[in-house]
Amino acid sequence: MLIQRKSRIDASIDLTPLIDVVFQLLIFLMVASNFTKPESFVDLPTAPDSAVPSARPAEKITVTINSDDTILLDSEPLPLADLAATILARTAATGITRAEIRGDKASNLGTFVTVMETLRGNGIQSVGLVKQLPDEGAH
Repeated sequence: MLIQRKSRIDASIDLTPLIDVVFQLLIFLMVASNFTKPESFVDLPTAPDSAVPSARPAEKITVTINSDDTILLDSEPLPLADLAATILARTAATGITRAEIRGDKASNLGTFVTVMETLRGNGIQSVGLVKQLPDEGAH
């Protein structure tokens, strides 16, 4: 008497498409990533607390342009004609190379451009603009 076996259903999962997708993702990530050499790390020596430099009182110069185009340099009124000489003297004395312009929205654009060019031409390397953020509750 012959015993017949029942045919089994192949229940294995074909992993070939999965492996293909994984390799494609790996290739994409390798092409899209930015490889850089690791920087050399240096273990810096520590200094005593007395050697810590004190904070500088002023890190930037603030120039304010009012709605009537008057200029304030660190809250002190200053004629526009004297701005260049004052900025040059201040940068030479303090070494400050950053400035901040606070302008009224009703001020003249020409005054703003003149102030900015004067700052850049007299030792200021970085000019920042101050603006008011909109209220979160306003629509």
